[in-house]
Formats: sequence, structure tokens, C-alpha cells
Amino acid sequence: MIPIPACSIVSTPVAGHLTDHLAVDTRVRAGDVVARVQAGGRAHELRAVTAGRIGGPMLRPTQPVHAGDAVLWLDRGTAA
Repeated sequence: MIPIPACSIVSTPVAGHLTDHLAVDTRVRAGDVVARVQAGGRAHELRAVTAGRIGGPMLRPTQPVHAGDAVLWLDRGTAA
């Protein structure tokens, strides 16, 4: 059996380009900004919905994104 950590997915509500995200293993609290998406000349902040650590990105910075795309995942098993 492969252990799967309790995780949460952070997705973007808007289409645009991913500009940056926090590094893997960075501790976050619910509400912390974890990534940004540039859309329509404006930066949209993506926030953690739960405490934990950044588990890993799903996309690279500068990559185009569509509304609803997963951007990164949070490991909730190591809450801040």
C-alpha cells in the first residue's frame, strides 16, 4: 500500500499566466498567499484554504492557466 498524504489542491479561479508560487516545504497557514496569476493586467493572489506545507507545484511559473486549473498542492499532514 502506498501512503497518500492528506492534501489540498490550490486552483486558479481565473485564466491567465502563473507568475510565481511558494517553494516546496514552505509552511503556510489558511489564508496565506501561495501563488499569483496574472490576468487582464492584474495579479490575482491564490490563497491556502488550510494550514500545512507546500507539497509541490502542478505547473511552472509563466505557464498559461485556465480557470479551475490546479496550481499546487498542500500537505495538510504537516500543519503550520
